[in-house]
Amino acid sequence: MAVYAIGDIQGCGEELDALLARIGFAPERDCLWLAGDLVNRGPRSLQVLRRVRELGNAARVVLGNHDLHLIALAHGRVAPRAKDTVSELLEAADGPELVEWLRNRPLLHRDPAPGWTMVHAALHPDWDVAEAERRARAVETALRGPEGVELAASLSAGDLPTAEPDPADEWAWLRFNAAVLTRTRFCSADGEFAWGGSTPSAERFRAWYAHPGRRSRGQPIVYGHWAADGLTRTEDTLGLDSGCVWGGALTAARLDDGEPRLWQQDCAGYLTPGG
Repeated sequence: MAVYAIGDIQGCGEELDALLARIGFAPERDCLWLAGDLVNRGPRSLQVLRRVRELGNAARVVLGNHDLHLIALAHGRVAPRAKDTVSELLEAADGPELVEWLRNRPLLHRDPAPGWTMVHAALHPDWDVAEAERRARAVETALRGPEGVELAASLSAGDLPTAEPDPADEWAWLRFNAAVLTRTRFCSADGEFAWGGSTPSAERFRAWYAHPGRRSRGQPIVYGHWAADGLTRTEDTLGLDSGCVWGGALTAARLDDGEPRLWQQDCAGYLTPGG
């Protein structure tokens, strides 16, 4: 069995199908890991969700920030954004069922067989993989509960905690952990986070994976979320968001056979940076 991971699809359904054909993916034999942001900004979010859901247990999906936005949007908890491209999905007869299926995906997937952990964005520098998994499970339980849609919607607000709140403030604690897993690019070594932006806002902020003292060192992590950083490989991390929707490529990596082998499917681009 081969284990393949693919970065942010963002509604690029034709590119996904072409890449799966290129790697020879067979759901009866192989496993597909998807690093979140299945939907939005590309033109075929409905096609992507249908395709991935049909794969059943052959697909392992983690939630990204665009997926959480879709969940909140579908329930009327946030307003549409100018670049949203999910109206076809929201209007489809099976749209509510697909959104509910997405809502029940995890925030972190870990498999000791290939030895990799997958999240959409990042881990806190103070977390090892086991701690990240504990926190992810707490957020997942909340997302699937009666306040889950409100939690998804709250992650779009501009008042996210930039450092870990007191766990006694459960709502703030859940929002913070969800943001770390789905929105991080830069943080400080002591766990202060800079949400948004493609460049660090101060010298103390570095790419989350670049802090030498982070506790997840030596534990292989595959992630997406960061198109501006592109395909990024370190000794123990692999960033697979190569900007397909922006005219880059959709990238797949085989994780179960030593050093990851890569494939890319070019994309003409549905968005232009700054446009």
